[in-house]
Amino acid sequence: MDWEYYLQIVIKLVVTVLLLLVYVRISGKSQLAPMTAFDQIGNMVVGAIGGSTLLNTDVSILHSTVFMAMWIVILLFIRFLRSVNYKVANLIDGKRLQLVRDGEVLTENFKKAGITVSNMEILLHRDGLNGLYEAKNVWFETNGQLTIDKKGDENMSLILVEEGQINEDNLEILKKTEDWLEEQLEKHSQLKLDEVFCAEWVKDRLMVYPYQEE
Repeated sequence: MDWEYYLQIVIKLVVTVLLLLVYVRISGKSQLAPMTAFDQIGNMVVGAIGGSTLLNTDVSILHSTVFMAMWIVILLFIRFLRSVNYKVANLIDGKRLQLVRDGEVLTENFKKAGITVSNMEILLHRDGLNGLYEAKNVWFETNGQLTIDKKGDENMSLILVEEGQINEDNLEILKKTEDWLEEQLEKHSQLKLDEVFCAEWVKDRLMVYPYQEE
């Protein structure tokens, strides 16, 4: 029995598990349930690197560790960029697309999302709707899921500020301006934009959550 071969596999396996633990610890538990297509691809590549180098004796323990570590660092760097810049996040992940607005089907956005009416019907049925006629607002999210406001139900909240950054897409849905939002923040909370961790519009009311003092 080639003990050296199995020892190398065991060491690679231990190093891979440790690197993955560090990755999940730093990036957060959201990586276990990816929120975007990029998250899913990133996790697949991590698994592919680990699997392809684990049993390959031509790849040394050092090289296997370096390959895995490099990809994890790249993922964490991109994740950081997405968290600090809303526009960068849109560039990487794409924008959520509204497929139905106030009962009106936005046909052009179906093409942009690459989803057919038949596929959407399946997703609507899975979420308990009988058909398009029951949907008031429908968004196609960056992870391929649907967010639905059913006719007769209250509208879902819209995030207008996230970690000090204005969500321009949601402001556009409300047909409001950045000046209006800043006036609302000052009026309801006496806070400036960079002091707001989160602000959401719900039931025609702005709910503001400031950063906690350290």
